[in-house]
Amino acid sequence: MEKKQAQKIAITTPDGKPFKIPVEGSLGLLALGYKGVIAWRQVRRQYQKAREANKQQTENNQTEN
Repeated sequence: MEKKQAQKIAITTPDGKPFKIPVEGSLGLLALGYKGVIAWRQVRRQYQKAREANKQQTENNQTEN
């Protein structure tokens, strides 16, 4: 069996120099991403509820006419 080598991801500055992120920074980026996913889910849920309410209101208006 072949051993897979770990892929390294290099983050560079606009001028092409490598940018190292310390361990503490990595944890902060992970936490920030988690908060972003939570916020996105909340907004998506609100949008879906508003869309469903609008759909029901449209259906009610059509049945009255």
